[in-house]
Amino acid sequence: MAAAARPVTDDLVAGLRGIVGQRGLLLGADVATRSCDPFRDVPPEGGVIVRPASTGEVSRVLAFCHARGQRVVTHGGRTGVAGGAYAGLDEIILSLERFAQIEEIDAIGMSVVVQAGATLEAVQDAVAADGLLYPIDLGAKGSATIGGTIATNAGGNRVVRWGMTRANVLGLEAVLADGTIVSAMNRLVKNNSGYDVKQLFIGSEGTLGVVTRAVLKLVPAPSSQSAALLALPDFASVLDLLGRARRLATLSAFEVMWSDYYRLVATSGTGRDPLPPAHPYYVLVEVMGHAEEVDRVQFDAFLGEAHDAGLIADAVVAGSGQQIAELWRVREASEVLVRTLGSFVSFDVSIEERAAESFVEAARAALTSRFETVRTVTFGHLGDNNLHVGVHVGPDTFTRETEVERCVYAVVKEHGGALSAEHGVGRFKREFLPEHVSPGALDVMRRVRSALDPSALLNHEVLF
Repeated sequence: MAAAARPVTDDLVAGLRGIVGQRGLLLGADVATRSCDPFRDVPPEGGVIVRPASTGEVSRVLAFCHARGQRVVTHGGRTGVAGGAYAGLDEIILSLERFAQIEEIDAIGMSVVVQAGATLEAVQDAVAADGLLYPIDLGAKGSATIGGTIATNAGGNRVVRWGMTRANVLGLEAVLADGTIVSAMNRLVKNNSGYDVKQLFIGSEGTLGVVTRAVLKLVPAPSSQSAALLALPDFASVLDLLGRARRLATLSAFEVMWSDYYRLVATSGTGRDPLPPAHPYYVLVEVMGHAEEVDRVQFDAFLGEAHDAGLIADAVVAGSGQQIAELWRVREASEVLVRTLGSFVSFDVSIEERAAESFVEAARAALTSRFETVRTVTFGHLGDNNLHVGVHVGPDTFTRETEVERCVYAVVKEHGGALSAEHGVGRFKREFLPEHVSPGALDVMRRVRSALDPSALLNHEVLF
C-alpha cells in the first residue's frame, strides 16, 4: 500500500540540509522560477529542491525520506513531455545537476563512465577527442541528462542505426527508495551472470530507483556524413524509399514529415524552406560512415535509383556540413510549432510502418468528427516506428487535452500501436496504460515496483 502523503516541514528541510549542505538545497524563489515542463511554466509545488553531489548523498537523502514516508520526484534536464518531472505539494525534488562529471573514457574498450547529471551533449563533446561517439542524439541534447535518458529509455534521431538508450548502456548504478545502492557498473559486452539488473532501471521512469552513474557504450565517430531532403508523391513511395534506404549499411536517419508539418515550418518565416511546400510527404535521409568517397558514391547511387524508380518528386542534396545542419533545422523545429500553434497536445506513439498512413488519416478523421477546429502536424522517425503528432483544437486545447488524448489513443489501439515510443508514460498517459498493456504484463510491472519501492515514494504519480 502506498504511504500517505506527508507535508513538507521545517524539520524535513533541516534534515536535508544536514546531508547536502546549504549549497545543495534550494527553497522559495529558487524553486518557483523552475519549470517541470519544457513547454509550459509549471513550477514544483512542494518548494524544495535537494541537490546531492555524490552517490552517497543520494543514498542518505533517500534513506532519510524513506524513514519519514516522504515522496520524492527525480529531476534530470526536465526535457520530458509526459509530465514525469511534475511535483505536487507533498513531494520534494531530487535534482542530480551537481552530480555531472564524466569520470573515465576508455578509448580501447569504447566506453565512458559518467555521472547521471551530465548532459548528453557534454558526454558527446568529451568523447569526441578520442574519435568516439555516444550515438543517442536528441534535439534537447544540451539539456537532457544521461540519467533522464536512461530513465525514459530515450530514442532520438538515430535509433534506426544505433538503437534506443537500452542498447547503448553497458552498466549502471542506482539508489533504491530506502537508500540501498545497487552497483551494476558492468563494462563487458558479454556478461550473463544472472539477471541483467541494469535493465530494470532503464525505462522505469524513476519509479524503481534513482540512476546515479552509468557505463555507456561508444562507437567510432563517423568521419563522413551525407543528407538529402526529398519530396515524395505518395506514401507508397515513402515505404519503397525506406526499404531501399535500409540496404545502406551507413543509414543513420530516416525522418518523415507529413505536409501539415512541412508547410507550417516552410511558411514560418524562419528560412526553413529548402523545397516548396507542395508535396504530401518529405523525407530527410542521412548516412554516416567512415570512408567518405565510398559512402558518397553509395548515397548518390541510392538517390539516383530512387529517382529513376519515380519515387522522388523533388530533392535537395546537402553539399556541406552546414547544409546538413540546415536540413536538420527543418526537422527539428519545435519552437516554430510552439510559436505558431500556441497550445497543442503532443503525441509520441509507435505505429508499424505500413500502417502509418492509415493511422494518421484515421486520427484526423476521429478528431474532425469530435472537434469543430482541428489542426495537426505529423512527423517522426518512421524507420523505427515512431510518429510525433501535434494537435490543436482551438483556444481551449489544453482544457480539452484529455478529450483529444482519448480520441487519438483509441486510434493508436485500433492500429496495434504503442502508447509511447520514446518519451515514456509519465503522469500524462498513466490512465491510458491499462488499455495498451496486457493485464499480465501490467501485473508484473506492479509487482516489480512494489518489491523495490513498496510505499511508492519515488515518482509516486508516474506510470500507475
